[in-house]
Amino acid sequence: MKHSQVFLKDKGFIGRIVDHLQVKEGDLFVEVGPGMGSITFEILSRGGRVLGIEIDEFFCGYLRSKGVDVICGDYLNVEIKRELELRGISHPVRFFSSVPYHITHMILLKVCSERVLYSDINLILQLEVAEKLLAKPNTKKYSSFTVLMNALFEISRPFNIPNRAFSPVPKVHSSLLSLKPKPENFWINCEEFLRFLNKFFSERRKKMRNIDPKVPEDFKDLRPENLSVEDWLNLFKSR
Repeated sequence: MKHSQVFLKDKGFIGRIVDHLQVKEGDLFVEVGPGMGSITFEILSRGGRVLGIEIDEFFCGYLRSKGVDVICGDYLNVEIKRELELRGISHPVRFFSSVPYHITHMILLKVCSERVLYSDINLILQLEVAEKLLAKPNTKKYSSFTVLMNALFEISRPFNIPNRAFSPVPKVHSSLLSLKPKPENFWINCEEFLRFLNKFFSERRKKMRNIDPKVPEDFKDLRPENLSVEDWLNLFKSR
């Protein structure tokens, strides 16, 4: 596949995803990577609206021929706020994407930086990535990215999606994740917070005192994976 795409083909899971979205008349979804529109047309059939962003020119042409509003280009280079303004669309809007595995990290960072634009964000992600985002403190999968995402969003996993539901069949299973932005943390700059966290998690087996001697006394004998999301937020605020 030209852009490493896999496509959700299982009609049962397509129905379950759109049921979960609870599309209301007039809901506007920014959909990244709509492909042939398996989710797109279900949203439209339930009274929603879609602004698609599709990198593949063939799929762009196909969706446009069906009357879908599509930006043909790379989502990572698209200014969503500007595109909404050009169309006279006020935010917050909704977001959906079946995220390409090879650019998951970059897409999540961009969604983080745009989160003020969205009331909710629904993503099909590789199962392993979903489990990292849902990881708890004191576990191996708990990481700087876990902390970042949980500081910015309420995260839930409605269900997993087996690899056989996609074509071509990938080697890994997937999950549907739902993220609701936390308005109280809109002040956080994603990249700045992630840099701060990475300084510690890059040496996660060391005690905090050995990474930064200026950390508060309560944290000095702990390791990065021992701190809760709230602890990290408080550290970041007081840095």
